[in-house]
Amino acid sequence: MKKLFSLQLIIILLATSVFAIDMESNIFCDYEPSARARGMGGAFIACCDDANAIFYNPATLQSANAGVNTGYAKLFGNDFQILKTGAIAYHLPKYGTIALAIKKMNVEHQNIELESEGTYSIAHSFLLIGDIHSKLYLGYAVNLNHLYFGETVEGKEMGEESVLGLDFGALAVLHQRTKIACAVKNINNPSVGKGSTNDLPQYLAIGVAYQPYHGVTTEIDLKQKFSEETKVQLGIEFQIGNSFWLRTGASTYPNSVSGGIGFLIKGVKFDYGVNKHPVLNYTHHFEIGYQF
Repeated sequence: MKKLFSLQLIIILLATSVFAIDMESNIFCDYEPSARARGMGGAFIACCDDANAIFYNPATLQSANAGVNTGYAKLFGNDFQILKTGAIAYHLPKYGTIALAIKKMNVEHQNIELESEGTYSIAHSFLLIGDIHSKLYLGYAVNLNHLYFGETVEGKEMGEESVLGLDFGALAVLHQRTKIACAVKNINNPSVGKGSTNDLPQYLAIGVAYQPYHGVTTEIDLKQKFSEETKVQLGIEFQIGNSFWLRTGASTYPNSVSGGIGFLIKGVKFDYGVNKHPVLNYTHHFEIGYQF
C-alpha cells in the first residue's frame, strides 16, 4: 500500500508540474526513436527493457537489459528526412543504471544539410523501494538539444542554438506481471530562439503493461501534449521461442497502425518496425543492438 501511495504521489507531482505551463512546438518532435516501440504503436513507457528506455522513460533503465542499440529510419519514406539513434545502458554495481544516447533528425536536399536536430542524453535510474512482490523505480535524464540551420543559397549561416531539457520517470512493478509507469518530457519547459522563441515539446505519458501469459506483453499508454488531444497508444508483443518476436499496435492523433518483428541471436538483436500515417507514406525503421 505504501508503494502504491508513493507512485500515485509521484504521478500527481509530475502531472501538476507539466500541466502548469501551456506551449506548442514543431521542433524536436516525438519521432519514435525505437523500432520496437514503432512496431507496438508507440506504447512503450512501461514495458521498455533495453537501452532505448532513455528516450521513453528513464526509470525503466534499472529493470532493462544492459546493452547498446543503434537505429535508422526514413521518416514517412522521405529520403531527405533521416532519423538516427544510438543508446547504451550499463548496470552499476551499487548505484543503479546509467545510460547515454544520441538522437539526430536531419533534413537534407542534394546532400546539403538544411536543418539538424540533435539530442545528446545522459540518464540514471535506481530502485527506490521493493520486495519480492513489487518494486518502485525512479529515473531522470538530462538532454542537450542542439538545433542547427544550414546555409542560405547566398552562403549565409542561419545559426544554431543549444538548450538543456530534463525528463523524469517512475515505474512500479506489481507481482511481476503488471507494470505501471509515468514519464514527463522537458519538465523544465526549455525553449530556443531569441526574441521569438520556440518551446520544446512537453508532455506527460502514463502507461500500463500487463503480461497475461509468458511471452505475451500488452500495453496501453495515454500521452498528453499541450494544445493537442490526448494520444492513445496500444501495443502487443508475442514471443515465439527464445529468439523471435511479433509485434503490432495502433495509435490515435494521428490514427496509425503498425507492426514489427525482432530476432535475438547470441546476444545480437535485430528489430524492425513499420507504421502507416493516415496521409503520408509508411515509415520503415531498422535497429540493431547487442545485449551485454
